[in-house]
Amino acid sequence: MSKMKEKPISYLGMAILAFLFLGLEVLVLFVESLAYGTMDFEVMIEAHGASVMLIHWGATCVAWGAGVFGLYSLAKRQGYNVFENKSRAPLKNWIIVLALLIAAVIGQILFWDMRFKPLAEFLYTRNMYGNLAVIMFIGQYIYYVFEVSLFVSIIVYGQKFGELVLKKDNIPWGGILCGLLWGLAHIFTKDLSTGVYLAACSVAYGLVYLLLQKNVKPTYIVLFLMFVL
Repeated sequence: MSKMKEKPISYLGMAILAFLFLGLEVLVLFVESLAYGTMDFEVMIEAHGASVMLIHWGATCVAWGAGVFGLYSLAKRQGYNVFENKSRAPLKNWIIVLALLIAAVIGQILFWDMRFKPLAEFLYTRNMYGNLAVIMFIGQYIYYVFEVSLFVSIIVYGQKFGELVLKKDNIPWGGILCGLLWGLAHIFTKDLSTGVYLAACSVAYGLVYLLLQKNVKPTYIVLFLMFVL
């Protein structure tokens, strides 16, 4: 396959697309509503059982996975393989990353009204689904696996764009872009405090990517933990 000419603006487009791909879940829900006659999950579950959520999560994961793979393929055609960097971060960087992870967990506890997020979600799932709680909890976290991959994509392609245009590789451009997109979206749809909190989380994600030498695999693992813990 021939390579396309590398254009900085295309990486900005990829980052924005990765963010917009989060909206594919709404498209999945719309298609489901044609079958179930409603977009209300509680009504769906009451009428058709817990399998409704598993089907929804599964379809959403397929859509998100296809989007992430499509962006990866497009970037590779331009000569940028997001997995090509296998550099190992020095110990001092890992110490900072660990500090950011701990800060993220504390932030989640505060954001969840002094509750540990995984425990709070499991208790909610048990209350909602009873004996199926473990299966539903696992399904939800598989859903998070794919959701986080979109955020990693925003960080990676946003960072590439920033470095190519602004010629500085020590600033978390990807995190800043993610913060603008994710933060502003929540300011307009929820409230200012939520938007600011998520913007701060985004910048922390971008810092992790830089601290781990822009190595996508360990970055993904750390970001996943920051996202779900």
